[in-house]
Amino acid sequence: MMKTVLISIRAKWWKLIISGKKTVEIRKTAPAEIDFPFRAIVYVPKVGIVGLFDCEGITRTNLYDSLAERSCLTAEQISKYAGGGKVCGWLIEKGSPVEFDNPLPVETSGQTRPPQSWCYIPNYRANLVSYSFDNETYGCTYANTAEALKDAAADLKSWAPYYQTDGKKIYVGTCEFFKPCLSACAFDAVESVICQADDEGFGEWADDYLSDVTKEQYQELEEQLDAVFNAWIEKNGLHAGFYKINSYSEYLFDKAEGEFVTPEIYYSRRAKKNFRERGKNEKPGRKNQGIYEGYV
Repeated sequence: MMKTVLISIRAKWWKLIISGKKTVEIRKTAPAEIDFPFRAIVYVPKVGIVGLFDCEGITRTNLYDSLAERSCLTAEQISKYAGGGKVCGWLIEKGSPVEFDNPLPVETSGQTRPPQSWCYIPNYRANLVSYSFDNETYGCTYANTAEALKDAAADLKSWAPYYQTDGKKIYVGTCEFFKPCLSACAFDAVESVICQADDEGFGEWADDYLSDVTKEQYQELEEQLDAVFNAWIEKNGLHAGFYKINSYSEYLFDKAEGEFVTPEIYYSRRAKKNFRERGKNEKPGRKNQGIYEGYV
């Protein structure tokens, strides 16, 4: 399973990464004992978690000229940052950078605050969306709405010979994956241990065993059970693959343009089209009444 890190990047550098101009991110350190590619979730200071990219390799070098152009820095800037030592060039896989629909809080990564440079985090899925034609059956997940709409348009085009596709509605919703929580299992765990003592024949000697556990101690056990269980889930890649959709947006298919757009854009385009067709069909010399003037 692809490992994940959270990396802090300034807004101007993130824009260059998204544009494809910046293909190497310079750092003093890099993940060790990690398989490539690994996923980097991007946090922009004072904005939030904004996107991701896949790192296909790490170059450790003090040959700053070899990294300058791809990192959008000068060799002098890299040298000053490195203090004359080696730097780690994180090689950004071509086509992998994705910008999320909206910035997300750093807490969605499992961290209480962003890293100064980077840190390991659990598998990140807070940004994922899915689409449905009936708002009941959702399927594959996507990094953002644009990816979902592109795939949905390709899917819908295959219907064209058989169904009316223009104006077809689609729903794109945010995926909320199931996350196990053992915060209510401390009492059951203690009761299980008490029963074990009874089953193993300790009799009356175990009558008062664990009978004086305090509320605070139960709470401590709950937190530790939850942390250990979810760490086990993460280590073994046993994340739930199912999710629910609590919020969604609607889009309509514009057959002429071959894409899904918001209802506002769809109906605006239709109004403009109707206005043009009406103008073509008017008899010569007849003045346009200006009814559709707002759509010109």
